[in-house]
Amino acid sequence: MPTPHYFSWFSKQWHVIPSSVQTITELNECLGTLEAIIRSRHGSPSTHKNVKANCNIDLVVISHEFTDHCNQKTLREIAKTTPVYATKAAARLISSWRYFHHVYSIATFSDVKHDWKHVSEGGIPSWLSIARIISNKDAMSFHSAILITFDIMSNTEDPSHEGLVYTPHGINADDLKTLAVASPRINVLALLHGLHDIRISRRQLNLGAHNALRAQRISGSRYWLSTHDEVKGAGGLVNHFLRRKIWTIEDVLKEEERRNEKLDIGSPLADIQDINFANLESGESLLLR
Repeated sequence: MPTPHYFSWFSKQWHVIPSSVQTITELNECLGTLEAIIRSRHGSPSTHKNVKANCNIDLVVISHEFTDHCNQKTLREIAKTTPVYATKAAARLISSWRYFHHVYSIATFSDVKHDWKHVSEGGIPSWLSIARIISNKDAMSFHSAILITFDIMSNTEDPSHEGLVYTPHGINADDLKTLAVASPRINVLALLHGLHDIRISRRQLNLGAHNALRAQRISGSRYWLSTHDEVKGAGGLVNHFLRRKIWTIEDVLKEEERRNEKLDIGSPLADIQDINFANLESGESLLLR
């Protein structure tokens, strides 16, 4: 079903490849299966707080207020007791629906002096935090990232701190240098950043593969997962001005090698031996280790 942005005559888009998960009910069933596998391996009982709602979704994180990120019909399929963490504009929009009991604005990473342990509100566990990295050069914070950070207990019983950086439209790679001053220190487990370069006239919507490769090197992520690169059906006025350059990981590595460029941290852009890159299709999954 086409999803309009603002007005259908202005912009609308739809999936060309059907989603492998069509409803929140199906998603909940998938999560329930995963939870059961994990519990059986660790021999632990369920600790869900949302059992009464028969829901395996513990919380929702929204990165942008646009309908392909924040769809009212889809979100209303989720139990209304589920806490929602969203960017300020998205939080205002979701609150106006008067559906969810708890909607929280995601704090900006720099506003809490990079102390991610004390960034989140709403009673989520102390080992988990949700923050947003934004750019001072982007007034609308369109090119921003969601940082989800968590503790992992090691054999020495000292927690190590890992994080996921999700940036569907890309974030200026240099803005991720702020991760180096995080307290406690964060090891980035995965970077979710697309490869495709998408523009409307001169405005770049998705920052593309060259920025993503630099972002991976700066963040030092163990995994790099492509996101928001789906080629969708589109209509409306905006579609006439959209320009998409499709990159593959092989293409961008060859291009960077041709340019013979290096990062200021001294790592060749074409060297990606230690990186686990994945471009997951609909229905595919990857276990992060």
